[in-house]
This record gives sequence, structure tokens and C-alpha cells, in this order.
Amino acid sequence: MKVDGFAFTQYGGTVSWDRLGVAAETNPAKDPTWSWQIWLEQNQGKRNDLLPDALRELVRGKKPAEWTEAEMKKGRDFWLGNLYAGARDQLAPLEAEKAPFVAERERIEKATPITFIMADLPTPRESFVMERGQYDKPGEKVSRGVPSFLPPLPDKPADRDYNRLDFANWLVSGTHPLTARVTVNRFWQQFFGVGLVKTSMDFGSQGEPPSHPELLDWLAITFVEDGWDMKQLVKRLVTSHAYRQSSGFSPEVLQRDPENRLLARGPRFRLDAEVLRDQALAVSGLLVPTMGGKGVKPYQPENIWEPVAFGGSNTMKYVQDKGEALYRRSIYTFMKRTAPPPFMSSFDAPNREQSCSARGRSNTPLQALQLMNDIQHVEAARHLAQRILKEGGATPGERVRWGWRVVTARYPAADEAEVVLNALTMHRNRYDSDKEAAAALIGYGESKADASVDVAELAAYTLVANLLMNLDEVVVKN
Repeated sequence: MKVDGFAFTQYGGTVSWDRLGVAAETNPAKDPTWSWQIWLEQNQGKRNDLLPDALRELVRGKKPAEWTEAEMKKGRDFWLGNLYAGARDQLAPLEAEKAPFVAERERIEKATPITFIMADLPTPRESFVMERGQYDKPGEKVSRGVPSFLPPLPDKPADRDYNRLDFANWLVSGTHPLTARVTVNRFWQQFFGVGLVKTSMDFGSQGEPPSHPELLDWLAITFVEDGWDMKQLVKRLVTSHAYRQSSGFSPEVLQRDPENRLLARGPRFRLDAEVLRDQALAVSGLLVPTMGGKGVKPYQPENIWEPVAFGGSNTMKYVQDKGEALYRRSIYTFMKRTAPPPFMSSFDAPNREQSCSARGRSNTPLQALQLMNDIQHVEAARHLAQRILKEGGATPGERVRWGWRVVTARYPAADEAEVVLNALTMHRNRYDSDKEAAAALIGYGESKADASVDVAELAAYTLVANLLMNLDEVVVKN
């Protein structure tokens, strides 16, 4: 690139001009701002806090005759770009041109979140077995390695010690006996409620042996042979005969296998907190499937963060989002560990303060109250009601069958449909005589009710939809 006849290259934020450097060195002036050699002679061995750290130590600690070619170029470039008086006329327009880009970079850097990362020390510190655990009594020196009963690490590189990447590659090399087994066991636990190894956090001698060791081995081997393809593993599990069985059972089977460890029936357990919320949004048509992006803040009770917030914290006050952010998948919900979303906590979602290998499952009245009255579920019920009225057919019977099919993937039996139709009649009679209560019910949530539908009709079907979404087979995996 040419500027006023001088070729230059960018170097660490300064400018290096070959022709300017030659001109400066041949200048007879003894002023260090005009002569690189004079500046170097006057500053050699001295501390100059105006210099960058690396150059300051170089000038202070080494004689110019000992500098390498790269070090000499670095020092000379800095002098030309920052101290040489003859460069001002050429540098001024360039710096003016550069200024807005520097400002834009600073703006972007300030707006970009910063996080801590881990890195190895240039020279690893020595490690020892501390006698009786006392920090001031080092014993036998130890080095990086793996337990002897596991496959050995590959040969150590000649120029360094083992690092985290070596360890990660060893874990997924395919010869490690635990990585694939632990992984497939976690997936099995997710779909069947309990892993083939019940103690999914402990495959050691103190854990529980696998209920089906040959099956665990086969799943692990095929998982590795499939290239660690998680989608293929999930497909293999959910299309298996064991998973597709009915969850019904006889008293004899229950007595022989109360925990279903022998897989005599299909899995049956309450859905996880995130799945319950996402399912309600999905069947109602509210779910926004957008992937990625920052965490969102859906409905939560007021004053949920303030009691546990630190002064000046950026999470002192909970500010609810608007629009589509309210209906994103639960995986994108912003989590404050000291004040997790109550809906998630009520349904046993971990608070993320520590690793959670297996969720517990409780059954409390608060869960039923939330599923019936939580603002997200009431709003979802209203949207499902609007779908039932528009897509479900012309008669109440057709609409009930359609709505039941949407939430359970089956049609209702005659007696089941009769219960729902009776509830619909009761709700319609109530709201026909109390339009104000009907308007209040369909007014929950940020989204607006369909104005083309009669208020009382929509309110009645909203409670029917709420009933359907609270069916046992909707909130429980069957």
C-alpha cells in the first residue's frame, strides 16, 4: 500500500515505513525524536513506562547489539510510528482515518461478554501426594496419567506433557470402556426413567451393576461404530420394542418387577419440567421454534429476584420479556441460580448450582395447581381452545374428539368424551351469564384473544382445553 510515496505495513498497531527509517537514520540531528540510533542510545538500560511492556523490558534488559532482527524491527517500528517527529505529517491523516475504526472496535469489545477460560501453564508446576492431606507436607511426586486398569494414554509428545486435548481424545478414542457406556446409559435413563445402570453417576464398584450388561455393551459398541451419532442412538431407543410397549401391567408383573428393571412394560413417569411447558406451548400453537440466541425471561411471579439480589447486580430486578421471547423453548429460559423459575423448581428441575446426573421426581398438590392456574398454561389453554373452535369441526362432539387427539395422540372413549362434553356444557352455562368472568379468563397472557370468537364460548372451551392438558396421560409418559 502507498501513502505519499512511502510503502508501509501494519505491525501491532504501529506503522513501519522502510524509506522513513532510512531517512531518519541518515539525519545528522542528535535529537532522539529524529534519530533512531540516538533514541536507542539514550534509553538503553533505562526504564521507560511509555513503552509497551515487551519493548520496555527489551530496552531495559538487553544491549542493542544483543537484539535479534525481529526485536530490532519491533523497536524501530514503534519508534517510527510513535516517536519520530518527521512522521507526524504522514501519520496524522492516517490516524484520522483509523480513529472511527478504533472507536467501533472498542464499542464492540465493550458490548461483548467476557468469560474466564482455562489454560495450561507454560511450564506445569510439580504435583505431589500430600501426606495425610496436609498442604504443607508434600510426599511422592506424581505426574499426569490415568488409572492403570484403564487403557493407557498414547505416547507422550517429546516437547510437552499431556494436556486436556490429549485426555479428551483418549476419552473418545473408542477403546475407553466407560465413555460410550456412560453416554448410552444417560440416554436410556432419559427415555426409560432409570438407566440400565441405576447409579448413572457411579459406574464403579460402589454403584449398582447393570440390569442388562449385554444390552449396555451392545448399545455402547454400536454407538461408537455409528460415529457417536446421538440422533441415531435416540432413534434406536425410541423405536425399540422395549420402549414401544404399553405401560399397562398386571398385579403379578408389578409384584415381580415393581421398578420395571426387567422391562416387562413400557416406561411411565411424569414428564420433566421443561417438557411440560414446551408441550403446552406446542399443542396450543404458541411455541416459537427459533433456535439459539440469548436467554429469555418468560412469565414469573413479581419480585422474584429482588429478595436474593446483591446491590448493583445486573440481575437485581426481573424484567419480563415481551412478544415471541415469552414462547421460546424452556432450554432458552434465563436461569438465576439463587432464584430459579418457580415452575421449573416445582417440577424438580435442577437449580444448576451443581451437576445433576439424575433428577428426582416428586408429586405435590402445588404441581396440579400450577398446571391449572399458571399464566403460561392458562394462556396456552386459550390458544388451544381457539384451535379447537377453528380446526376441530362444527359440533361440540367433533371438537372434543379433535382436541383429545391433539393432546393425547388418540381418540377418547365414549365415556371419556361424555365427561368432557358435560364439563363444556357446565362452563358454557356459567359464562353465558357472566361475560365479565369470561373476559377475565381469556385475558390472561400477553397475547390477545381472538376477537371473532364469542367471549363465553371461548372461555368455556378454554377450561375444556385446560382440562385436556391436565389429563394424567398428558403430563405422564405412558
